[in-house]
Amino acid sequence: MAREMGRRGGRARAERLSAEQRRRIASLGGRARQRSLLATRRLAENLLYAAAAQELRGETRKVLRMKTFTGRLPDVSARRGSP
Repeated sequence: MAREMGRRGGRARAERLSAEQRRRIASLGGRARQRSLLATRRLAENLLYAAAAQELRGETRKVLRMKTFTGRLPDVSARRGSP
């Protein structure tokens, strides 16, 4: 019964609207659907990319040795033998 009442309301509203207004509403719905499909596709592509990147990373390497350094780090741009 509710479905039938909805049909009546929808049909009555459609009769009140001009053809241009109905076209505009349909266009908005189509654009919203297209954006939704595009977002879904992009999300799936991003997840595939993340899975491929994770697979390429492989296993984490174990740290074999670690030294501590308490002084200043040497200047990378300094030439050898320069004071």
